[in-house]
Amino acid sequence: MKVSESRLSSFLAIKGLFVEATFRAFSAWDLKLPLADNKRLIVTRNTVAAPSAGWLGQFVKTLNRRLDLSGNDAVLVDLVQRGWHLEDWRPVYLWHACHHDLLLWKFISEWLFEQRERGVVVTTIQAATEFVTGVALKAALLDEWNASTRRRVATSLLRTTVEFHLMRGRASKEFTSYRLPERSLFYMLYALMERENNTRKVIEADDWRLFLMTSGELEEELLRLHQFGKLRFERAGSFLELTLPCENTEEYVRSLTL
Repeated sequence: MKVSESRLSSFLAIKGLFVEATFRAFSAWDLKLPLADNKRLIVTRNTVAAPSAGWLGQFVKTLNRRLDLSGNDAVLVDLVQRGWHLEDWRPVYLWHACHHDLLLWKFISEWLFEQRERGVVVTTIQAATEFVTGVALKAALLDEWNASTRRRVATSLLRTTVEFHLMRGRASKEFTSYRLPERSLFYMLYALMERENNTRKVIEADDWRLFLMTSGELEEELLRLHQFGKLRFERAGSFLELTLPCENTEEYVRSLTL
């Protein structure tokens, strides 16, 4: 699964990811029913505990645009149904969602990651707005995204980083010492190994930047897991080899007990 090269969306950025509401919707999902029926149940039964009909309508509209639940993203429902804790599921959701949200992908894996690597401790709405303006200019969207829209987009993007525990704070945002949960890490390893079929490409994949993780930090985490016998990872000079206990992502997901 590669990041979609679809048009940059200010709508998705401003609406955000509705993390807890999406988790509640998938918790109440009926796997025996078709996708369309489950989406209707969100509205008729208000399975996400929406505060108003308007809010619920915006949630369903955003969900339809953000995820392909008839395709690769259906696993997000499966993970919730298998009893994953919200904090384990949260980063996996971010990764899936970013594949349909090029702006969010660029904001975290490119701009925010580079800010952290440069030693920036605190970032501001003004700095984030400058990033959004640069992206809009490059994509010829300045006529559509006026100054007010660009600031709203920047504010919402920063709010999303707080929602995923990458940053904290209100007006100004400070980087946290984020650590990817082990269960989420394993999911990512399986998904990327299926995509890349090469240990070095997995470790050097830009996808880890969504969690502000460098390839060096990932290697150290793999060595730790190797020491505990949870996987096999060998590193000798330029040689890297990763062996996971399950054959693929589907088998790993099936191995998770309810």
